Amino acid sequence: RTPGFDGWQQEHWLYHCGDATAFLGRVGYRELEQIPDALNTLLDDDDQTEAFVRSLDVDGDATAYLFRCLACGTHLAYADCA
Repeated sequence: RTPGFDGWQQEHWLYHCGDATAFLGRVGYRELEQIPDALNTLLDDDDQTEAFVRSLDVDGDATAYLFRCLACGTHLAYADCA
């Protein structure tokens, strides 16, 4: 029952605790500041700089996609841009 979503590039679903997570929606840096576990998944990604993560905007050309683990409640995110 989790909806699909359209990303800028190739969408991918995140997994945690051995199962697919629930997609919660698009978020920017401002929203991610309130969800530290999701923000840390982006900052820990070697392919992304802190400056890029800070540039994420819910309505911008660079955005993040927020997910939540259905088993443990951990939030995860990945970033994408046009």
